[in-house]
Amino acid sequence: MFLLPSIAAGLALALALGGDLRRLLDYPLRLSWAAPIALAVQVVIFSGHVGLTTGERASLHLLSYAVLVAFALANARTVALLPVAAGLMLNTLAIAANRGSMPVSPRAVAAAGISISGNTNVSLDATHLRVLGDVFALPARMPFANVFSVGDVLIGLGMIGFIAAVSLGVRAADGSVGARRLVTPLAVGSFRSLACARFLSQAGDWLTMTAVVGWMFETTHSTANVAAVLLVRLAPPVIGGGLAALVVDRLPKRPLLIAVEAARGTVMVLALAAAATGRTIEMLVVLAVSGLLASLSTATVPALVPRLLPDDLYEAGNALLGVADNAAAALGAAGGGVVVGLLGIRPAIGVDIGSFVLAALVYIGVRVPPGSVERAARAASRLYGLRYLLRRRRLLVLVAAFAAATLATGLVNATLPRLLELRTHAGAGGYGYGLAAIMLGLAVGETAVGTLKLGSGASRWIGCGLVVMSALLAFLALGRDVPTIFLVLAGVGMVDGTTDIVFETVVQREAEQHVLGSVFGFAAAFVRTTMIFSVALAPILNRLFSPDRVVLAAAAFLLTVGVASFFSVLRVRLPDHSTNAPPETAF
Repeated sequence: MFLLPSIAAGLALALALGGDLRRLLDYPLRLSWAAPIALAVQVVIFSGHVGLTTGERASLHLLSYAVLVAFALANARTVALLPVAAGLMLNTLAIAANRGSMPVSPRAVAAAGISISGNTNVSLDATHLRVLGDVFALPARMPFANVFSVGDVLIGLGMIGFIAAVSLGVRAADGSVGARRLVTPLAVGSFRSLACARFLSQAGDWLTMTAVVGWMFETTHSTANVAAVLLVRLAPPVIGGGLAALVVDRLPKRPLLIAVEAARGTVMVLALAAAATGRTIEMLVVLAVSGLLASLSTATVPALVPRLLPDDLYEAGNALLGVADNAAAALGAAGGGVVVGLLGIRPAIGVDIGSFVLAALVYIGVRVPPGSVERAARAASRLYGLRYLLRRRRLLVLVAAFAAATLATGLVNATLPRLLELRTHAGAGGYGYGLAAIMLGLAVGETAVGTLKLGSGASRWIGCGLVVMSALLAFLALGRDVPTIFLVLAGVGMVDGTTDIVFETVVQREAEQHVLGSVFGFAAAFVRTTMIFSVALAPILNRLFSPDRVVLAAAAFLLTVGVASFFSVLRVRLPDHSTNAPPETAF
């Protein structure tokens, strides 16, 4: 059911990103006759105008899928069609297991508000491999509401990716796309050290955060104190981002990273004393100082990527760092809960101190090539980075779009516990399940971008991605089916992950290296400010409106930001720098 809509979406996306649709006509596909014939057979046998027995219809249905799988496998050399092949095989497996009928969930049928007739390819009586059947549902309040499977999702994503990739000239043969690109940066020893040290630092940070939240609530039984911990985590990076914008570009990067980790480890020693004496105020102060210091490394790490990797590996390097951050968050949060639950807060803080020490030692292995970047930054005024950003309108638009988008996503994140409680009845664990779906999507999106070589049209994806995310949020607000809700949350995370990596890569290519720290520092400060505002705004809006209306409002705002960002980027082009010019042939 996703084939025609996904083709339309792929064509629209290709045009928006500056692709040439004529390339689709020239693309060499093997067994090109197979797909139209198979689809025509499906239309005929389920039209109700052909007198076929149930067994004949089931056999022809299965045969049509076998032809589609043969078509997809014959074109397996086209990387973008691999999800299509996987989706077709999953659907074929479900249909074959049920003798020619696709299993469908009664719950999904009810959620979509449809009825199952005799002339259809699905059956409520099909029980084998039902998990691969039509278990998801478009909301009944949406046009063309229907049910769909995980195979349909893969087919849709694959078709969109194929159309966009071909239109933009992305080919595996010329190195524009490929899974090998994602791991290539790890062959660079200095980048490998950077990624490992970043992982250790982030894991320790999340471990402490989780442990302190648990300790704070167990000690005081006050949700206000827990909220204070979260606020302390959010607020200092606003100041820290501004500080990073002023100093990161002017200092040698490796000594700065080592000093930050050493300072954070030293500060956390004071947290041990605060935990031993039960002093919550002192603990909050320590967390604030640690968060402020962390902002320096947050701006320094992406600013180092262009110093360590060649131009065509920026996106892969950023993706690896993003995946490492997400893995560290998951491992640190889980580890914090285990350690504080079994051993208490002080051992948890001790582990965190050890992670900072290890990170500092691993950062020693980062060998930054000598250059004039820091000298150029020192020769400029301290506010040169801000003036540079204000003069580069396209960079400014992208930073502003990201900050504004954070307002919408932060509002949704704060509303999500209430929305999931009403929709899923999962209780206190609902938010955790929803967050896990988002994090999984983030990892998938970041990994996908890491396999690509982004070209000059990449900055357009920021606006396009925000528009897609707004559609998913609208879907989330209207949806009532539990599995579909978590699938949509994974989709939101996936799109968010792609925009994160594209944003970092575009900044690294379009900004001069001696101001990268400033740009990333100001961007972090702007984003964190809007995040705080959204967290403060969420309780007010949730008192006045239902959670689905709050999410719909966030979707509308995100749509506005995405459209404005897209057209602003189209109108403004930055001059390419000789050392950072993006390739012109690939998205």
